[in-house]
Formats: sequence, C-alpha cells, structure tokens
Amino acid sequence: MAPGSLENERALDPSKAPGQPIIPAVPADVTAPNEAFCREMWERFGMPEHIREHSRLVSLIAHALALAGKEAGAPVDPDSVLASAMLHDIAKDFTIRHGGNHALLGAAWTLEATGSPLIAQGVMHHVFWPWAVDLDAAFLPLALIYADKRVRHDAIVTLEERFDDLMTRYGINESVRIRIRISQRQAEAIAVRLNDLLGVDINACTFDSGRLV
Repeated sequence: MAPGSLENERALDPSKAPGQPIIPAVPADVTAPNEAFCREMWERFGMPEHIREHSRLVSLIAHALALAGKEAGAPVDPDSVLASAMLHDIAKDFTIRHGGNHALLGAAWTLEATGSPLIAQGVMHHVFWPWAVDLDAAFLPLALIYADKRVRHDAIVTLEERFDDLMTRYGINESVRIRIRISQRQAEAIAVRLNDLLGVDINACTFDSGRLV
C-alpha cells in the first residue's frame, strides 16, 4: 500500500474499512482439532522450540478471549480459535529458510490438515485483517490478531511494547513504518471492541493463568 493511499486511510480508520467478506463456515462433519493434534502438526513441520513457545502463549490469550466472548454471547467456537492460534506460525520457520509468505503457506497447510476453512482463515489473516473490525462477523481472526500482538517472541507484553519492538527490528524505511503503524491501529481497535464486549480492560490482563485477570 502506498503512503496516503485509500487503502492506508481505510486501515488507519476502521470506520472506513470495506464491508465484510463471506466468513467460511465449518462443514458439519468437521470438528476443530484438539491440542494434541496441533502439537503433532508442530512435529510434522519441524517447528522450532521458540516458535512453539510463542504459539503456546498466543493460543493461551486467544482461547481465553474466545471463552469469555462465548460467555458474553459472541458467535465463536473456542476450540477453533485455540487450533488456529496454535497453528498460526506453522510455516514461519520454512519461509524464513526458503522464502514466501508464512501466513498464506500456513493457511494452506492448515486447511489440508484440518479440513476447516475457518481455522485456516485465522492463520491466513493473523497478521492483518483487511476488512472492518466486527467481532460478530470475524471473532476468530480478530482475537488471533490481538493475541499475536500481545506476545513478543516468548513473552506476554503490552501492545505498545510489542509494536516498539516491531518498529525497532523492521522499521527500516517509511513504507514499512506506515504498515507497522496501521497494524498497531488495528490491534488497538480490536482491543476497544473486545473491551466493550467483555466489560474488561484486556490490555491490562496478564493472561498468565489462561484467564482474563
């Protein structure tokens, strides 16, 4: 996206985002894989230990949000959120070594392994959601985005700390810095929506017990 483009304007202001896509439904005969299955996927694709720990913490946060969201009446399947979070970086090491987009490749691997387009969609869009921030329409990918932005490597941190780190490591030019700022605005917008739904300041939650505390 070019600086000053309509796409940038929409991303920086969630109210200007385009309408929602069709959210894929999980076929009736497909159930979310359990934690053991996801760990087998980690083994199958040789996920390094540090990425496993990152994924474990992201899944801890995303699952806690999903459980609380379901209790608050949101249309969400916590098991699908947990699986998507555990698998969101399944292709990270491969693309570091061989190139490519880890979200796209990981989504393809996840769809093949789970048969769930919903779980795969979370993997595909865990970096950025290109539509409106609407929890009723897209709780899974939005919760996963927020959870991922609360984990720096293998530690749960604040959004500000996470994005400061991203800017320091990757903000090599203005184009990249704009994309990082857009991503931060979206994560903050997701937090506002989750706060409203759950009645909790999730940015103050440590999630160290797997609950909103």
